Amino acid sequence: GKQPGINSIKTSYGAEKVAIEFDETKISLSKIDELINKLGYDLIRPDEAGATPEDEEAREARQILEAKRRVIAAFALSLPIIIYYMALHMFNLKHVHSINGIDLNYIYWILSTPIQFVIAWTFYKNSFTSIRVGSANMDVLVVLGTSAAYFYSTIGFLFFNIDHPFWESSAALLSFILLGRYFEAVAKGRASTAIKELLKLEAKDAHVLRGGKEELVPVDKLKEGDIIVVRPGEKIPVDGVIIEGKSHIDEKVITGESYPVTKGVGDEVIGATINQEGLIKFRAVKIGKNSLLYQIVQMVEEAQASKAPIQDLVDKISEYFVPAVVVLSILVFVGWYFWAALPFRAGLIRMIAVLVISCPCAMGLATPTALIVGIGRATKFGIILKGGEALEKTYKTQAVAFDKTGTLTIGKPAVTDFKITSSGLDPKKALALVGAIESGSEHPLAKAIYEKAKAEIGEKNLPKITDFEAVSGLGVKGKIQGKEILVGNQAFLELKSGKTNEYQEIVEKLQNQAKTVIFAAYDKKVIALIALADTLKPFAREAIEALKKMKKEIIMITGDNPKTAAAISRELGIDRFLAQVLPSAKADIIKNLQAEGKKVAMVGDGINDSPALA
Repeated sequence: GKQPGINSIKTSYGAEKVAIEFDETKISLSKIDELINKLGYDLIRPDEAGATPEDEEAREARQILEAKRRVIAAFALSLPIIIYYMALHMFNLKHVHSINGIDLNYIYWILSTPIQFVIAWTFYKNSFTSIRVGSANMDVLVVLGTSAAYFYSTIGFLFFNIDHPFWESSAALLSFILLGRYFEAVAKGRASTAIKELLKLEAKDAHVLRGGKEELVPVDKLKEGDIIVVRPGEKIPVDGVIIEGKSHIDEKVITGESYPVTKGVGDEVIGATINQEGLIKFRAVKIGKNSLLYQIVQMVEEAQASKAPIQDLVDKISEYFVPAVVVLSILVFVGWYFWAALPFRAGLIRMIAVLVISCPCAMGLATPTALIVGIGRATKFGIILKGGEALEKTYKTQAVAFDKTGTLTIGKPAVTDFKITSSGLDPKKALALVGAIESGSEHPLAKAIYEKAKAEIGEKNLPKITDFEAVSGLGVKGKIQGKEILVGNQAFLELKSGKTNEYQEIVEKLQNQAKTVIFAAYDKKVIALIALADTLKPFAREAIEALKKMKKEIIMITGDNPKTAAAISRELGIDRFLAQVLPSAKADIIKNLQAEGKKVAMVGDGINDSPALA
């Protein structure tokens, strides 16, 4: 940050990445590369492919395992020393110099040496790197404190016959700080899972038309302009525009739209969404890091990297803490040796005491321990927290923003009303007729009706259909016992069997409740009106009521249409809602709420909420 031409630096401790913005006229990329290498890090250039989520996960697992091994090795060697000296001081016991003629100090020296120079070597490595570029981090203090205690004990024991070397100080300190670093690695691993989960949603390969033939090509080898074929049930690999075919596409993960969307020639498709039924061909428009999924990932990374104001204060304190401690320890030595005229050894012991006591074992252990205890307690209640900041900020929350689809609602259509319009017709018979004809359709609404019929009547009891035909965008028709049955939207029924005006009042009432209305006609007579909607999740209403009792402001944000949003809000008792909101706009809404001075919590699922959640 001190280099001329560096505009901004964003550090994500969770992802272990730093994003640097710079002015090429003032500083070159090779100069930044050189400086970063000097600091002991690697530079990923904009044109280079970063590690895959699987690589990152494997690397993280290796780091956690290595940290765990260091802790086990350190405590295996240091526990005999720690237990001996703790017993000595706690129970005021007499110092035992030797057992069967073996000097115990030799054993303690042999045990503490590998901890100091082998197991804790990373502290030395990090300190050298830090000092080389003119800064002093906490590792410098760890090295100074423990090395002073270790070398004083070694030289004093071997050459000056001191009675009480400080082996336990250096060995115990390093063991506990290593334990803290292990906890930290585990907590950090949890924090970075969000981005890995997002990247896993991406399709791995695509069916591409090249030279008139279909080839299976890995997603990272796709080019803009490639013609891609997607069959029913497959993931759409990248963003593009349909050039052939028609289908329903489940875009829930990206847009939050509860129903699959009808798409045809000229319509845009988004990577990571799922093609539900028809075969489509589309031209790739945005690939790799330009795709919407990657843009969302980038937004999450940036949000994770943004610092809390308190972090700047901690950074500033850390910057001056180490030099201040070193200066203080030297002043302590000077004071006792030159002014108080104590022996050299007495001054040195006090100097080492200042260094050792200032070792940030409290900083190294307190936060990770509190984190793990807090996160562990929350997990028992079915709450998973990503890192300490969430834990720290939760109680300050004033406003809670909810996504709708898949969060407050189940996220797929279900039959809410089945109204019989033909007098004298048994509702069960009507449901059997409708369920039978819908069993032949792939449409999500048809599946919901069929599921209801299957649950209430049983699959075996549904009548047989003949002459089945699906009319795209309208409905289905067929024959049952020689009579025609039609199930579809109002326009379909108007077209096929005449007037539906007499049912307009019921239709409007259901539509005002944000329900989709389907007509059913048998033997040229309308027999039923079926209403479908995305239903509320169990206990959603109770959760909102509980938050309102806590005086929290509730806001619902959804990509769905205003009618649906208004109906769900009414049902849940939510006063403020925003509809037809795009994923990127969700994040802006959260920022605006924060700008109003509110501490905001966001509740959501799926990719479309990720930027807002972050």
